[in-house]
Amino acid sequence: MSSSNSRLLLRVVVTLSIFGCGAAAAETPRELFNKTISISWNEYRVQRADSGEIKKGNTSSILLVYVGESGRLFTRLSRQGRQKSNSNDLDPDGGNQRAGVGAAGNLSASFEGRQLLVSNSMSSGARRIQATFNPGYAGCGVQIRFGKDGGSEIRHRAMDGRMYNIISTDVSGQSCSVRAGNVFAVK
Repeated sequence: MSSSNSRLLLRVVVTLSIFGCGAAAAETPRELFNKTISISWNEYRVQRADSGEIKKGNTSSILLVYVGESGRLFTRLSRQGRQKSNSNDLDPDGGNQRAGVGAAGNLSASFEGRQLLVSNSMSSGARRIQATFNPGYAGCGVQIRFGKDGGSEIRHRAMDGRMYNIISTDVSGQSCSVRAGNVFAVK
């Protein structure tokens, strides 16, 4: 490595260590500051209860992400099943408010370039929501994926309070939009 490359690398490392946690806000696209990203989708699941019972059902989800005036991310994931619902609000300082049985836990949101990545860990496995923004950040497309831990099935607590292993999940009706303003009335 040349001397100038070494100095540049040292400056980058020192800059990152000085700014610490602020680096995540610096990566947030300025075009999205003080805007709300709205993502929605439907899931059709086949899952198996610990008793062996197979359960099928639909759930509608809405994820709202407000990008604050300084680039901080506030999220709300709301899910509606046949007769039950739940929600989870997460602020950038780690505050987490859940409502309803089976509310999503362990939400984590961050930006990588023009992509917003939101991970939702379950008891085993996870859901990943990936919004990709157009060059002007006026609109976005979305992909919802599920991942397993090694070879194990995805395991979660459903809105009925019971634990299930997910056999299959089909995602449909995905939409993503960007609008000005603050849906959470926070800065």
